[in-house]
Amino acid sequence: MTTAQDHKSAPTVTRGPTDFEFLRANLGNLLILTGSVMFVLLPEYLQTQKMAKWEIGIVDGSFWFVSIFVQPWLGPRLDKDGRKVYLAVGSLLMAVAATSYAWIPAELVPMVVARLIHGLGFACYLTASWTWVADYAPPHRVGEMFGVFGISGMLSGTIGPGAAEYMVRRLGYDYLFFYGAGVMFAGWLIMLTIKDRCPKQVEHLKLPGFFRLLRARGMRGAVVGSIAFGVAIGSIFAFVAPYLATLKVEGVGPLFACTTIASGASRILAGRMTDRLGPSRLVTPSLVLLAVGTAGLAEVNGVGPRYVIPILVLSGLAAGLGYGVVYPALNALAICRLTPAARGRGLSLVTASIDSGSTTGAALTGLVSQQFGYPGGFQAIAGLVVILSVAFWLSERKQKKEDS
Repeated sequence: MTTAQDHKSAPTVTRGPTDFEFLRANLGNLLILTGSVMFVLLPEYLQTQKMAKWEIGIVDGSFWFVSIFVQPWLGPRLDKDGRKVYLAVGSLLMAVAATSYAWIPAELVPMVVARLIHGLGFACYLTASWTWVADYAPPHRVGEMFGVFGISGMLSGTIGPGAAEYMVRRLGYDYLFFYGAGVMFAGWLIMLTIKDRCPKQVEHLKLPGFFRLLRARGMRGAVVGSIAFGVAIGSIFAFVAPYLATLKVEGVGPLFACTTIASGASRILAGRMTDRLGPSRLVTPSLVLLAVGTAGLAEVNGVGPRYVIPILVLSGLAAGLGYGVVYPALNALAICRLTPAARGRGLSLVTASIDSGSTTGAALTGLVSQQFGYPGGFQAIAGLVVILSVAFWLSERKQKKEDS
């Protein structure tokens, strides 16, 4: 495997979080992800249209599923073609797919097709955006810059779900679809203004292919940790809205607001801790927090009305703290073990692993919920995330022994 030690260190760069171009990228990211996260209410819409829980799981899982197949192709293309084209194409595909939800029937096949297109755009955009940040950041500040960039994504979790819930309750789902698409279009226009940044390819340096990278010793922990993260995220994003709707609780906005506040508060500090302590030390406790947040959702069912919001708040805070730390840590873990020229491949592997976990999380929650109800689905996911967090810890422990 090509590692960071095989590549000469880059010259010192003075770019930082307050540079105007970086701020523009953050604004564009905020708009694109705000528009996208508004569709956390899409499963609730499908439930109102009498779609079965297992079908909802497949529809939402297909959003993540497409990434598993596109990432082996996307990583090498990012390293060869640059980042900007995939930022632009990906965000445009997301916006176009979002408008289609207002027109197509709420049936399994057309919804799966629309979600596949939306997921394809999201995979291209997300991987390209994080790779762009890795290129932009000075080598000694990668974790910090990841943390700062992630805040714009986290803010979308505060704005998007709350705005979506308000809009749906007062205006209906069609307004949600068109408004969400319009916000993404605005972000796409801003992303067109940033410059492409890509490390120069070294002619004699042979870069690893996607599947060779997948088997590489140094990437095992990143893959396992990313799958665990994705399992939790896929379950929460797919089913928290329909679950709360069955309980007649308007809690999607407060839940995601708490998640965002906790995540944003932890993200800059986590970025600096990543640079100082190393990313692998932060992943396991973060995954356990995500599991706690997911398990907390199951406890909402059956409690008195006065306890619903407090439980949602605590679940959101736990999940947010885990989310805020683990995502930049996983990306930094991949970056620190690869050369700059292989960043696109490494972050594609992380994204594909997250999305494979998200597909599994959404589908598994739907299947278990169909038989045992939503609380059983969230409990099953929490247990799986704990098991995978232990697997990550064991993998990294073995890695350190092999390196010593």
